Parts: sequence; structure tokens; C-alpha cells
Amino acid sequence: MAAQLQLQPLEHVTPHDLVTYSRCPHEMELAHAHHLSVITGRSVAARTPLDVQPLRHSPLFTPPDRGVIVNDGRLDVASDDYLVYEDDGERDLPVLFGDTQVRLDARYRSPHTTLIDTGMGLSGRPDFIIQRRSGEVVPVEYKSTHLFVGYHQSHGRAFDVIQAIAECRLVHTAFGRRPSHGIVLYGDVAGEGEHEGWVQVPYGDAEETWLRAAIAQIRSDGVRAPVPAERNCASCFPNREGICRYAAARYGNGQRSSAGWTPPRT
Repeated sequence: MAAQLQLQPLEHVTPHDLVTYSRCPHEMELAHAHHLSVITGRSVAARTPLDVQPLRHSPLFTPPDRGVIVNDGRLDVASDDYLVYEDDGERDLPVLFGDTQVRLDARYRSPHTTLIDTGMGLSGRPDFIIQRRSGEVVPVEYKSTHLFVGYHQSHGRAFDVIQAIAECRLVHTAFGRRPSHGIVLYGDVAGEGEHEGWVQVPYGDAEETWLRAAIAQIRSDGVRAPVPAERNCASCFPNREGICRYAAARYGNGQRSSAGWTPPRT
């Protein structure tokens, strides 16, 4: 009798992984290896080859952004909207609803707050999920920073569009209703709300197709090359922990030549 083939489980992907990969695949790979090392108690090496050539730009294609609506001011919450989900693992989230408008879904209360799409191999936790009067459920991701000027331009917040799209898929799977959009809420903590606002990110066939292709690209990428750039390295967890040799190279310990990139000695 022929032995049955064992199907390998899908690599775990989160909305945060998609954002990180779009910034620097090596950052995502190092974060995964670090996490596995912590939970298993043994050293897990990143799959990125030591002789990898860093990339100049993200390998992930840009998500669709047509129909993104940018709004100044506070998020419009109606009296007949309800809060049905909140990530209780997050701290310092704003209070959007009064007590009478909080109807948390018992299926997704602690310790089961993670939303999981087993078919796509995607899981994560939106900050909030709102149920509108129409019955539509909408994910809300909160950012303490200000609403960015030029959101639709190249220096806008494409990372947040990616996160909103992924969270819409998780809400669709969890609640059985496909949201027409996701929301990114900017609280502008540093500016005391002077430039707070929110962005409505559409979710339809084009966005879901992009999401499936992006996740497939991550899983098929056996290199996970770094994208050394000041804008990436400044907020990179592996860089702060001193475990990314390419970020060190970006800041002067390595060098570029006509033959390519020479990483620092370790």
C-alpha cells in the first residue's frame, strides 16, 4: 500500500506580516525566526542565504487603491452602530462607543480573539469591528499617528491599505459577511488630535485577488531578501535588536561596489 502523502501546513501569515514583507522581506523572515526561537526554546535560523543581494525596492506589488476615501476629523459613529469585537490585547485604544453600544460577540472574546481564515492561512486581530445598522461588519485599525498629507501619493500610507484589506478578509471569514470596506483611524496623539482623521479602504474582488496573490508570493519566496533603506531600518525590530546584518551595512558598516553589495563581517 502506497504511503499517503503528508500535506504540509500553510505558512502562517498575518496582516502585520504582509505589511512587513512589503517593507522588507528579510525583516519579516527575521521576526518569524525570532518568534519561533522564543516559543520552541531553540535557535531557529532565518532562511535568507548569507550571500543574498539586497533589493533596492519592495518585491511586493502595490495593492489597489482606487476608491480610497480620506476623511478629516473624528470617525463618524452613529447611535445605531455597535462594537462587536475589540482586541483586548491592545493597550491605549480610543473609546469609540458608550456602554449601551457595546455588544461584543461571545465567539471572539478572550482568549479567542484571533480571527482565523484556515483556507487562506491568514490570521490576525483587528483593533475593532463595528456592526452598522444595515448589518454590515467593518474592521477598524487604529493608528496613534496623524492623518498623512498626500495619502494617495507615493509617500502615503500604502502599508495601512494592505492591513485594512487583510482585515476585511478576516472579518468576511469570521462573520460570514463580506465588508465593503475597512477603516484606518488616525488619532494624532502627538498633535492632540489636530490632524486626526480616518481612511475608508474599499474591499471587493480586486482587493481579494491582490491579497491572495500577495500571500502566495510570500510563501513562494525562499530568499526573503533585505531592502536596506533608512525609512525601513529606522523602525525595524531586528535592526533595533542588532540581529540584521544588512541594516548595519546600510548605516556604514558595509559598502556598495560595481559587483554589488558587500555585507559587514560578523
